[in-house]
Amino acid sequence: MKITEVKTYDLNYPLAEPFANSRVWCKARTAGVVEIITDAGVTGWGEGLTTPNRQEIDAHIIGRDPLDAAVIWNDLYAQGWGDIAAISAVDIALWDIAGKVRDMPVYRLLGGAFRHRIPAYASGLFMRNRPDNTGALADEARAYADAGFPAVKMKIGHGEDYDVESVAAVREAIGDDLLFAVDANCGYDVGTAIDVGRKIADSDIYWYEEPIEIENVSGYAEIRRALGMRIAGGEMLRGHRAFRNLIQGRGIDIVQPDISVAGGFTECRKVQAMASANGVRVLPHMWGTSIRLAATLHWQATIPDDPESLHPQPSLFEFDMTENALRTELALEPLRAVDGEVEVPQGPGLGIEIDRDLLERYSS
Repeated sequence: MKITEVKTYDLNYPLAEPFANSRVWCKARTAGVVEIITDAGVTGWGEGLTTPNRQEIDAHIIGRDPLDAAVIWNDLYAQGWGDIAAISAVDIALWDIAGKVRDMPVYRLLGGAFRHRIPAYASGLFMRNRPDNTGALADEARAYADAGFPAVKMKIGHGEDYDVESVAAVREAIGDDLLFAVDANCGYDVGTAIDVGRKIADSDIYWYEEPIEIENVSGYAEIRRALGMRIAGGEMLRGHRAFRNLIQGRGIDIVQPDISVAGGFTECRKVQAMASANGVRVLPHMWGTSIRLAATLHWQATIPDDPESLHPQPSLFEFDMTENALRTELALEPLRAVDGEVEVPQGPGLGIEIDRDLLERYSS
């Protein structure tokens, strides 16, 4: 079996209502999708933060065996080809092909699933241009609790007063039983991050995500020591080497690689092994289309509880709750959260079929 063709799609879905994290207003959802076609009639789908250059990718993988995913990954990286976030899309597509060829889901190729349904946290609660944003956040959070989610995550980093007031309002809305995480998207310096962390601690924060720039490992360690609160991050790091200092420097308690940014299945397994060796939990980041959603489910299904115990910490799946037809409609059978859980796809490969009409509609 040989690779005969590669197609790329740069997707852009405009939002009806923009929303903001601490760094930027989001007015559209974008993604880079790769379709790899073989002479056996098997097609694989992958998603990256970006798409590869068509001429370069054709020169490097046309005619190769798609089952050589690790070899292809290393060759692309060694030759200085493209961005690791683009290699991610190629790698995911190759694993999708491998599963389809062997007639088994990707999680089985990775060694089997520790779980077939994963508890999910509702990831949303962004700033929006509304008269009473704090009140709107409380209403949104209450709806997630009513839908059965065991946990929610809220965006902060918009200023101390806003953060403290809004975090307290959301905690009151969801009650005491739900887990509650906050994400500053690297919006603070060390001192401000510590100050905000101390002020919101009374709201029983399960983790504090990316309070500062992720490269500042010593700053993360300082925040972690000062707050005695779980610190999480790593969603934009590319390649396993980029995670080394953060993990080994004990800057975080929870590492959050994104399979479409860090390097696909091939590279994320290395990050997982490194984290396990250093006693750091892995809870993948997920922010993309149906393809990334499915790929993340397959990978997270294979991550064991660490440490294993009678009452382990939950393997929480990030379920994006914002408007995004690329996530809710790109798969012919959408992947949904039901009663706060998401089922791991059981079909061959990634276990999803793509709506080509929607793919073409939002291709730029």
